[in-house]
Amino acid sequence: MSNERNDFENIAEYLNPPSFTRYLAVDIRPRSFGFIVVENEAVLDSGIRMCEQVRFDDCLGQRFDRILRTYSPSAVILRGTAGIKANLKKREVVTAIRQEAKQRGADVVSVKPGAISHYFRRYDATTKYQVAQVVATIMPELAWKLPNKRRPWESEHYRMSIFDAAAVVIVHLEL
Repeated sequence: MSNERNDFENIAEYLNPPSFTRYLAVDIRPRSFGFIVVENEAVLDSGIRMCEQVRFDDCLGQRFDRILRTYSPSAVILRGTAGIKANLKKREVVTAIRQEAKQRGADVVSVKPGAISHYFRRYDATTKYQVAQVVATIMPELAWKLPNKRRPWESEHYRMSIFDAAAVVIVHLEL
């Protein structure tokens, strides 16, 4: 009987190794969010989830919950939204994400925007696109998702949200 128990513990340890730390970084937009899942500096998944509805509880909340259930991260990393310039809607979404993550047992970490710009200055990356290029260099799995450089009359490509989320996790992990 004790032999069977040891086998079960070994299997459980194999399925959920204690040394692995999985992070979910999220970049919030008014009707979408970009995300990246990183485990031990390897990108497991990344993408965008969009909804036409403005309320987080409905569509976006369900999509976020599905990502939480799928990956069971140990921590959710967000860009800080405490400043005066922070959008009220964005703050509401951050609050909802914090609640969902805590219900799933994940820690919530907030990274200040100033820390992000300070970190990427060491790579001479001052614009958003330059930061995305550095992110694609640090995480080559994302390089194929890097959109072309935006022209002044064009709106930002929706995939830039993935790179904003990746920048947050890079600063948090200091890769």
